[in-house]
Amino acid sequence: MVPAIAYLAAALLQTLPPPAQGQWEPLGTPRDGVTNSVDAGSIARTGDRVAIRMKAQRSSPDPDGLSIAIIAYTIDCSARTATLDGIDLYRADGSFGRSIAGDDPAPVGNDPDQRALFQRACVPAAAAPPTAPPARN
Repeated sequence: MVPAIAYLAAALLQTLPPPAQGQWEPLGTPRDGVTNSVDAGSIARTGDRVAIRMKAQRSSPDPDGLSIAIIAYTIDCSARTATLDGIDLYRADGSFGRSIAGDDPAPVGNDPDQRALFQRACVPAAAAPPTAPPARN
C-alpha cells in the first residue's frame, strides 16, 4: 500500500474502543475547558511498560464538531517516555469523527496532565496500611 493511502486509511478508521466503553476515572484538574480521565480497565503492565487509555473532553466542540479524544499511550516507566499509539476523535453525541496516527516515544514533560498520566500509570497504588499485630493476653 502506498504510504499516503495507508495514512489516509488510518485517519478515517476508528482504531480504539468508543468513549462509552471504559471505566473512566478523573485525571488531574480540568484546564482550559478540557477534562481528562483514565480508563482504569485499559491499564496493562508488561515489566516497566504500561499501556493506558485517556479521554480528553472539551467543554465545547471544536470547529469540526469534535469534543472527545480517546488517546492510547504506551508509557515506559523506567525511561520516563510516552509513546502516542493513536487518537480517535468523537462528536459530543458519541459518533466517530476521525483517527490520528501515533508517534514516536517522547520524554514525559513537566506539564500537569503528563505528570498525572505518568503517575497513574507508573506509581503503584498505595499499599494498604499495615495492620496492628494481634494483642497478647
